Amino acid sequence: MDDSAISEAPGLRERKRRRTRASIVAVARRLTLEHGLAGFTVEQLCEEVGVSRRTFFNYFPSKEDAVLGTSDEGFPQAILDAFVDSGRTVPPRPLLDALTDLFADFGSSMAITREEYETMSALLHREPHLMARMFARAESKSQLLTELILDREDLPADAPAARVATFVLGGLARRSFDEFFADGNTLSYAEVFRRNIDALRYLFPSPPPQNQDTP
Repeated sequence: MDDSAISEAPGLRERKRRRTRASIVAVARRLTLEHGLAGFTVEQLCEEVGVSRRTFFNYFPSKEDAVLGTSDEGFPQAILDAFVDSGRTVPPRPLLDALTDLFADFGSSMAITREEYETMSALLHREPHLMARMFARAESKSQLLTELILDREDLPADAPAARVATFVLGGLARRSFDEFFADGNTLSYAEVFRRNIDALRYLFPSPPPQNQDTP
């Protein structure tokens, strides 16, 4: 095998993994919408996809996880590094500005289509208990972001500001996805999210800078 074939092999394997994973998710969602989660087995799912039971569990620990299809991948490291580094500049970038960039960039990088969004909405309506699993996964990402804010701002571990920031902006991020996929929307996700941040700034304006000469 020549060098070019060797170099291409990892890319081909990764594309095959993604196709297999996408097929498992698509079939799991279709079967859930048609029969409910209790209406089919992992074996039936594997048979329709054309994979073994062992292969299925290499991708997902359960049917629920396959239906959600949520990656365990968190924020891309480059985005996290840029967020933390923005607090080390002179002067440091304001925290709200840095968080806005972080959420806008991460939301824009999520490859989710309107069809997938609508499918997930239908799945959660049919199987509402899946919401708890989604929240559990989101909680781990929220904890990571809280720790990054504490580090960036050099705050003590029990400072409530980091948790509040994560909660508020996480809520705005979820609301922004609803608005992004709403009928008639022509804005990008980043534009929708930044518009909501502007509304937040309007409701809670920053105090004007203090005059250093004032006693």
